Amino acid sequence: MIGVGLLALNFPVFIDAFDQFGFQIKCGNGYFANLSQAQEATGGDYVGQCENALMWRRLWTIPLVAIGAVILAVIILVEATVWGRESAFGTDSAS
Repeated sequence: MIGVGLLALNFPVFIDAFDQFGFQIKCGNGYFANLSQAQEATGGDYVGQCENALMWRRLWTIPLVAIGAVILAVIILVEATVWGRESAFGTDSAS
């Protein structure tokens, strides 16, 4: 989950509009916004559309990474607790 979320944040974000040269307007990626193409394009509020598209990308990927990190932390905590109770010669006879 962590890898999928971080990879999805890295992919470029586009909107369904084209600039005056016929290129699809790119807004950056989930990490960094690059609104220069949207600012230079004429004919609409492309900056607002880019900000909205970036927000939606971040709204589903950041929680995905956070949930994956919590699950990983729980797994590591459980494994460390179980591993700490075992001795080198098998299970601990005191417990």
